Amino acid sequence: MSGSIFWLYTQQVACDSRSGSCLVNISVHPEDRFVSASDPDKKVVIVGIDNQSVKALGQYPLPRSDYASALQTLENDGAAVVGFDISFPDARDGQGDAQFARALRDSTVPVVLSYPAGGLDTGNGKVIQQSESGIDEIPLKAFRCMDGNPDPKTPCQQPIKNVILASTDLQLDSDGVVRRVPLFVQPACFALGTCATPVIDTFAFAAYRAANTDPTTGATLQESGGRAAFGSIWSTQVDGTGATLINFSGPPGNYAKNGQYVRFSDVVSGAVPADIIKGSVVLIGAYNLSGVNDSQLVTTSAGSNGTLPMAGVELHANVVQMFDYAVPAPGSPSKLLTREPAWAIALVILALALLIALVAARLSVLRGLGATVLGLVLFTVAMAYFAASSSFVPDLFHPWLAMGLTYSGVTAYRVLYEDRERRKVTLLFGQYLKPEIVTQLAKTRGGVADIMRGGERRDLTLLFVDIRGFTSMSESMSAHDVTEVVQMYLDHLSGTIFTWDGTVDKYVGDEIVAFWNAPRLQENHALLAVRCAYDLINRAPELQQRLLAKGLPPVRWGIGVNTGPAVVGMMGSRSRLQYTALGDTVNTAARFCANAPAFHLLIGQPTYDMCKDYIAVDLVPGVQLKGKSAETFRIYQVVAIRETPTSPWVQFPTELATQAHQEFAQQYTQKSILAAGNAEAKEILVGTEAQEALAGQAAQESGPAS
Repeated sequence: MSGSIFWLYTQQVACDSRSGSCLVNISVHPEDRFVSASDPDKKVVIVGIDNQSVKALGQYPLPRSDYASALQTLENDGAAVVGFDISFPDARDGQGDAQFARALRDSTVPVVLSYPAGGLDTGNGKVIQQSESGIDEIPLKAFRCMDGNPDPKTPCQQPIKNVILASTDLQLDSDGVVRRVPLFVQPACFALGTCATPVIDTFAFAAYRAANTDPTTGATLQESGGRAAFGSIWSTQVDGTGATLINFSGPPGNYAKNGQYVRFSDVVSGAVPADIIKGSVVLIGAYNLSGVNDSQLVTTSAGSNGTLPMAGVELHANVVQMFDYAVPAPGSPSKLLTREPAWAIALVILALALLIALVAARLSVLRGLGATVLGLVLFTVAMAYFAASSSFVPDLFHPWLAMGLTYSGVTAYRVLYEDRERRKVTLLFGQYLKPEIVTQLAKTRGGVADIMRGGERRDLTLLFVDIRGFTSMSESMSAHDVTEVVQMYLDHLSGTIFTWDGTVDKYVGDEIVAFWNAPRLQENHALLAVRCAYDLINRAPELQQRLLAKGLPPVRWGIGVNTGPAVVGMMGSRSRLQYTALGDTVNTAARFCANAPAFHLLIGQPTYDMCKDYIAVDLVPGVQLKGKSAETFRIYQVVAIRETPTSPWVQFPTELATQAHQEFAQQYTQKSILAAGNAEAKEILVGTEAQEALAGQAAQESGPAS
């Protein structure tokens, strides 16, 4: 999963850069929301051609004589560089063109002219202005060249000293947002053979370089190994097209809000104070001008500003500011942005996926969801902090996606796994435990493996119960009656065992083996077994009544209970496994049962020690168990029990059960006599009716013969 998420990240990078390797376009950049606003660079001023300027000047397109006047005014006011984010590809009015050309030739400050393209192609470490159609938007030759030959197809032999051509082309990511600016642009004129310059700078960098170095002799921008270096001053990370990330100072309108914006008409009229212009890089261009589509969505377009586009000239002003603060200062990191390395993203995705998988696997579904949401918040806050303090752009979406998908995947697996384990637990323990306990065990996180853990040794309380004299009684009964007696007996007693949360180990003929404290832990397991034994005896008349109603003989049983260590778990052959218990504790409980009279409960010393506050016992003398010393091994008969250590005693129902058995035995005998004496009768009489029928039959037999 982590590898898939990382692959999606590489696809986003490829799609943003318009690479041919883009297969799945997932362009999501939540990190854009963490760009903080700051005051714009005081060294950069925007001269905007806005609707008010056009209204004041009275026409649009503006005459180029106005550009000449503006350039002269800005030069006189002390501008360091003047950049025109305006296209001048063709001649317009002869006089105005001549005035602007003369102003460019006479300028003593660097002037950067826009050289845009109709479209861009990507190259190795650069972008290429499209030239297939033969259209070239290079500025008018008179504005950049002092040659006498006005033919635009002839390369310039004598360029104007202070005029610099630079690309104002921008690259939009696949979601339509400008995040990068190309630093190396191959002009269309190079492919058309009308110039000899293979690469020109981007508009903002050309303005920055002209303000800080001599454009003809100063340091140049060179690309190598995924970085663009400006001499030894600074270097910045670039992608495969030679583009670098833009660090925007704020949302659209930030320069106007902070007083770094003047109207073009005010510059032409000389109404702008010189101290605003002096020493600044001045960029001139359309600013939210109606009918001119020169605005783009940027990383700071969203948020409190809604979704406002940023004017192209302001976008370039932000790039100039970024280069102005490229060199870090004490307490101020470099403004050049660095994308989070791919290897770091891969490690973050892997680490977060493993963490969420671990948390989701150990917590409940809802708590796991809460932990995942908390993890998302903490990760996002941490990344936002580190990004602000170290000027790197984190990848948030793919780690988010990894965390969300990991939680969903682990939860889905848990649901499927736990459902499978639930069915296995039900299948395995449904025959041993009551449904409520089976349901509770099925919720165990580790499933069957956690419940079983192989065989384990733990303290158990064993209960054995079997019918007294059943072997001899069954010899005189039909097979059907034997089976029905045993079935009713096992159903009745097993239900009572389940009532007291016992685990039915096995049935051996008419013997039932049950234990407590496995598979789930039960702190008072010994007392539960003793209370269960009380109910097994106390509810004996219920079974006798049902047996009699079906014409079956009543039965009696004895009970033995013992507590101690035993090995419990799945045991048996490969073809048949059974959840059972083994050990001396088990064998001793069986011997207690074998020696217990009907409706009596015999227990050992460990059981008595755990229940002595709740039971009264009599020592059973004269019982010697094989392998046990009579002096050290004691057997007790439970004679009374109570609910709490302070409650009144309740006699064990041994005598009541015995008396009830005798009554039902007598009724069964009477019923059997009637059945034998009146084999043709379709109804069986019992109780008083049986006595009356017997009396009537005796009177008839003693009457005179006819």
